Amino acid sequence: MSIRHVVASLVLLATTTVVTGNPINCADFLRFGGDPNKTRLAFKSNPEQMAWQWFVCLNVSGSGPRLWESFKPTSQVYLPNGATPAPYANRGVLPPAVISQARLLRLRMDRPFHLIDSTQQVDGLIVEMGGSVPAAQQGKPVRFQLLMGRDTFEYILSKSVYNVNGQTALQEDLNFPTTAWELKTSWLWIGTDSNYRRQLERDGYYIVQAYYPVTDGRDGRYEVGYAALGGMHVINKLFDNWVWTTFENKNNSRYAVTNAVPPTPQTNTTGPTPAAAAQNALFQRKYPGLGQYALIGVQWQAAAPPKRLANSLLESAFQSNSSCMACHSTAAYSPQKGYFNFALPHAGGIAYPLEMLPSSAFAGYKRLDFVWSLKRAQWKR
Repeated sequence: MSIRHVVASLVLLATTTVVTGNPINCADFLRFGGDPNKTRLAFKSNPEQMAWQWFVCLNVSGSGPRLWESFKPTSQVYLPNGATPAPYANRGVLPPAVISQARLLRLRMDRPFHLIDSTQQVDGLIVEMGGSVPAAQQGKPVRFQLLMGRDTFEYILSKSVYNVNGQTALQEDLNFPTTAWELKTSWLWIGTDSNYRRQLERDGYYIVQAYYPVTDGRDGRYEVGYAALGGMHVINKLFDNWVWTTFENKNNSRYAVTNAVPPTPQTNTTGPTPAAAAQNALFQRKYPGLGQYALIGVQWQAAAPPKRLANSLLESAFQSNSSCMACHSTAAYSPQKGYFNFALPHAGGIAYPLEMLPSSAFAGYKRLDFVWSLKRAQWKR
């Protein structure tokens, strides 16, 4: 059975919502209403307000799936053996074992199922669930999913960089279109615990149907159930250095813990920034369905604050060194050296860049235009 996703043109794109008298026009917002220059001017006047407007348009959809759920997950782009991905609108087929379990659990087969098979953060570590989660979930990892918009996908396909062979053959740096979007999401696994699910719903989490493979050496086994959206990076290329925004549920510290001994609640040390906090108060009041999600901050200028920006679930222990723009600016590939290593030697250990590195650091590399998801590509066999 195919995974059915809502088609973007049928959801939100013809809607207009209102915040304090100012209309949010979600029509064709993924293409900036056909006028990126006008959007740039509006963004510069209040980046945090624009970030929230994008988040609203991505998420407000009545009782159906949300618009961002129509984005294509990287698991359907960077395929085993470097195979050519199916067209953007083709969402693939659920594994038979997932279908069987979903039917036994009486899940809705007409709604999306999210494959949340990733557990590693940027620094290669995991962040664990803890605190108020049920005993069965204590110590298990927070999970992640990375998705891309149509124009991001089409550019990757046109450049044949969905596998390492295509990246090796690059003759010039990549340059994604202005309308390229990517999302990275974090998830608290619920499974089939209905009491826990209701608890997370009361705390304002968006709940989806999800699954992931069981990595115990036995192929074809999956966990199937529900998951709660903990946070979301929302990025696009409105500017050359892209725009970097991140949101997370205000209750994450109740359900995720640090790697300290003993563990302590996982909090965000980079925000919300003062400008983000002001917009949070406004939008959370106007959109109670999103009221437990907060904008942490926005990066879009290399020399402007905030220097650090992180999501407590996506970059838990990495927050002191986290700069979305600086780290993603190192996305580069060399046929001789492989992918650029942004973990830089520092004082006998490693550090991550908080400032964009000079072009000379990338001699022999082809730049991947801030898109580190390309590192998920495999060799064509």
